[in-house]
Amino acid sequence: MPKFGAASLRLFALVAVIFIANQIRPIFVGAPEITADTTFNTERAFQRLTTILGDETPHPVDSDANDLVRERLLAQITLMGFEPIIRDQFHCSTHRSGIARCARVKNVAFWVTAPGPNAVMVMSHYDSVPAGPGAADDGIGVASSLEIAAIMKSRELPRPLLVLITDGEEAGLLGASAFVANDPLVAHVGAVVNMEARGVKGPALLIQTSRPNGRDLKVLQRGARPMASSLNADIYDLLPNDTDMTAFLGLDIDAANYAISNGAPFYHTPRDSLANLDQRSLAHMGMNGLAATEAFLAQTGNEPEGARLYADIFSRFVISTPVMFGAAFMLFGGVMAGALLYTKRSDGAIIRAASAPLLALVLGLILAIAMTWLVAAIRPERFFGGTHSWALRGVHGSAALLGGFLVYAYYVRATSRALLLASAWLWFAILGLALFMLVPGAAIMFAPSLIIFGIAAILILLKRPAASGILAIIAALVFAIIALLLAALGEIGLFIEGAAPFAIIPGLLFVFAAPLTLNEDGQMWPQRRQIAVLVTGLFVAFTIASLLVPAYSHTAPRGLSVRHVQDAGSGQAHWIFSGREDPPKAMRDIAGDVTLSEHPILGEQHLAAAPRFASAGLSVAIVADGITDEKRSITIDVAAPDADRVWLSLAGEPVVTALSFKGEEIEAVDAPLHFIICTGRSCANSTLTLYIGAEAPAPELQVMAQTYGLGPESEALLAARPDWAVAQHSGDQRGIYTTLALDPDKEED
Repeated sequence: MPKFGAASLRLFALVAVIFIANQIRPIFVGAPEITADTTFNTERAFQRLTTILGDETPHPVDSDANDLVRERLLAQITLMGFEPIIRDQFHCSTHRSGIARCARVKNVAFWVTAPGPNAVMVMSHYDSVPAGPGAADDGIGVASSLEIAAIMKSRELPRPLLVLITDGEEAGLLGASAFVANDPLVAHVGAVVNMEARGVKGPALLIQTSRPNGRDLKVLQRGARPMASSLNADIYDLLPNDTDMTAFLGLDIDAANYAISNGAPFYHTPRDSLANLDQRSLAHMGMNGLAATEAFLAQTGNEPEGARLYADIFSRFVISTPVMFGAAFMLFGGVMAGALLYTKRSDGAIIRAASAPLLALVLGLILAIAMTWLVAAIRPERFFGGTHSWALRGVHGSAALLGGFLVYAYYVRATSRALLLASAWLWFAILGLALFMLVPGAAIMFAPSLIIFGIAAILILLKRPAASGILAIIAALVFAIIALLLAALGEIGLFIEGAAPFAIIPGLLFVFAAPLTLNEDGQMWPQRRQIAVLVTGLFVAFTIASLLVPAYSHTAPRGLSVRHVQDAGSGQAHWIFSGREDPPKAMRDIAGDVTLSEHPILGEQHLAAAPRFASAGLSVAIVADGITDEKRSITIDVAAPDADRVWLSLAGEPVVTALSFKGEEIEAVDAPLHFIICTGRSCANSTLTLYIGAEAPAPELQVMAQTYGLGPESEALLAARPDWAVAQHSGDQRGIYTTLALDPDKEED
């Protein structure tokens, strides 16, 4: 085994460089070449999208701009020879506990084939957030849906094919939930392919399937493969992220949910534009959407299926196994590592050798997390690592290296390579089994390597050290490939500031490689003092760099929206700057004194006194209050003539168990209702009825009517916003607010 020591160190060094630079990402992010003979016509799809978006004005649900986008969308569908179906309704949803979201939505659907049962449905959404034009989110899905329909139109298909382009996704998945709740077409749906975006570039990711997933994974066996893994799908399910697919998962259907996610700083901003949408990403999304559609069409939907683990390797091939096989593989590798540890025990060495890998991993993680927290505490920005992510990633990687080195250099005594190697893989198996209990998809990261090491352990026991050494290195390399691909995706989802736990990946690779560097006496690194200085220097250098590198740039901007809010009664007005940090100096110079203060209804905010703005006003009044069958109902009229969105917050102890808003009856889910958000022109004049217990104290009702965009009073302030900061999500807006006491006793007070 000694001759493998140098090779293992080189392998570890290579992986460490890749981890820190994250240059593995272009290897698999590179989208397919766009050629004339590609079935999916990217140029045609992009041209349709260009026509539909027109002047790229943001087009949130139930807005004038959204009407124009829908008209152009309908024109394209008709031009393609399809007959569009429009569903127009006011709908409310409570997919998040205690929050009701409402809007008038106009879903667009059309049949590619003759209507029929057990249809495959291709889905996207055409509305955008108020801050941006939505070229990627979800123009990429709309363009892909239309091109898939054009391709399928000339084919003889074994199942019906339906296209649904929803409205109101950004306002709370309202179009999709309205379709599932009320549209008779939902009874025809047997499988859904959804296409989404959380960035403007990068590969198509398969982020979600139905459960069990056996039939769904047929989509990975056709055409250009997406990035995919069962671990990332499980993690996505645990996170508070939703797409239109969420509304369908309660149905007995097959599902494949895709998204692109690179270029996240442009997500939900004005820079989610046609100019910034990577057409290679459109090609990759379209090819995968087409492949998924073909895969579902080729099945009846009645085939038996089970739960499977899966992971793609550089989008070239897929490894997949039944879930319980993954657990069995981990047990096999763990048992073999344990057996090797037991048979190779020696006096005094067993405890240190057995505990060293765990101590190395824990120390590396502690250093990575602690230093990330320290940098975050010192830096004023909330997101400080995106522009130069190598710096913070270097902190994580060097922390893992430093923790591992300190343990192996100063804690481990003379021992055998086999003993340390077995201990590392035993802890690896224990970690894999523990994660498997929480998120079964994690087994895909551990099982392939453990089955290889299990064989290596057998060879060690058979006294075949050369062959076992080669297999041990191969096992570590397999883990490195799978883990680094998953870490890249995980970092996108968590952002680099939350990615410190991924330091365990180079930490694990270190404990795999270190045993192979022992000399003949079972000793490690005679020059350990010099190495300690070098490794500590790297850790300190990356930490200093993470403190000094710019947080934002034009290509990785800060999300910074400005709200101009005004009390409907007193007329007192403020500018409010989004985010946890101070606005840029140029904007502070215009706004004057900006303080982190408590706003009467918005809580702690960065506030500055602002001039009043003209408004059509806000009127909120109780029109009925009575008790029936031990239930009190309070009816309120809300009039906000120039509002684009109205939100109503019920302050105090939540007691509202149901409500009616514009005739939509809404029941509390999991928790009492405390927040209602209504988006669009239809919300300007509304009637709200709250239902509470007869003896329950009525809450205070806080109402804000919001209008997209800022007025002339804010022109100088907006002109001072630097190019490394952009409006995001709901964007810049004006808001007029008031508070209404619903309890008569409070009104008298």
